[in-house]
Amino acid sequence: MAQPPVVHAETLYLPPAPTRKGQEREDWSQVPGAELVYLWMAANLGRRTPVPTDTVPGDPGTYARVDDNRWMADCAACGTGLVVSTDDPRFGCTQCGRDWVPLIVPSPDEVAAIDADLGEIEGRRFWWAEGDPRNPVQPEPELPPVDPSWPDPSQEDME
Repeated sequence: MAQPPVVHAETLYLPPAPTRKGQEREDWSQVPGAELVYLWMAANLGRRTPVPTDTVPGDPGTYARVDDNRWMADCAACGTGLVVSTDDPRFGCTQCGRDWVPLIVPSPDEVAAIDADLGEIEGRRFWWAEGDPRNPVQPEPELPPVDPSWPDPSQEDME
């Protein structure tokens, strides 16, 4: 059975359906991917959070990851997780109103490869960047060098 594609902001945050017959659906096609969530929140939840106009100076950014089939990122200020655009490397928070921070995403080719690889997996799909401090699979720490003057406990006589 084919899996649904991994969800990006552009495929999740869509304008609401028209409320009256004959009305056209709003056109959000020219809205940058990172700003779609602000329109969606206003249209669907009535939460009118202003779109950030500034960036947080010196912020190292937040990593994008695939969490349960969705490209997500978390706000470092309040912890809110939002579906993000891998094409627009900005992240702002609709919950606490945090300004833009860099969104650390793989290259477009890598995103396409990740989406394709995850499309082969049945069920819930997850992916983290190697450098992401929240990645649950962290590299093993390097062991300190063994001092050759110390006796090897595995070679000691057991009496």
